[in-house]
Amino acid sequence: MTAQEDAFSERECWELLATASVGRLALSVRALPVILPVQYCLNGRRLAVCLGHHGLPERALDETIIAFSADSIDPVTRSGWSVQVQGRSVVPRRLRIDTDCGWHAAAAQVVEIESGKISGHRMHLCPFIDTLLATGLQLPTP
Repeated sequence: MTAQEDAFSERECWELLATASVGRLALSVRALPVILPVQYCLNGRRLAVCLGHHGLPERALDETIIAFSADSIDPVTRSGWSVQVQGRSVVPRRLRIDTDCGWHAAAAQVVEIESGKISGHRMHLCPFIDTLLATGLQLPTP
């Protein structure tokens, strides 16, 4: 398959995101890149992401460009999908639903991502890495 054949349409990307609830959020905190595991749900073409206990400064979350990724790999076929979203983050001032995410209200953080760009592709795990893992081979040092 070519890279073009492995790419998903925008519609397919949203459909795949609807099948999962855990992903990773990538953003800058105090000028350093951070990638956090998060739980999410879709709200139309927006992602609502619960940051739980991560305790990030609001300025790192509100009105900034962030990235999000979710994927799924089948351990039997060693293939799956990955979807990436880039967009603007918004800290909701008042959530429209009552919820208890398991954290004290003051400590729980929720951010919404307004999608600017979404892309995705089929994944096939790398046989080279499988060989390294199976044989215990080490990569040569430069």
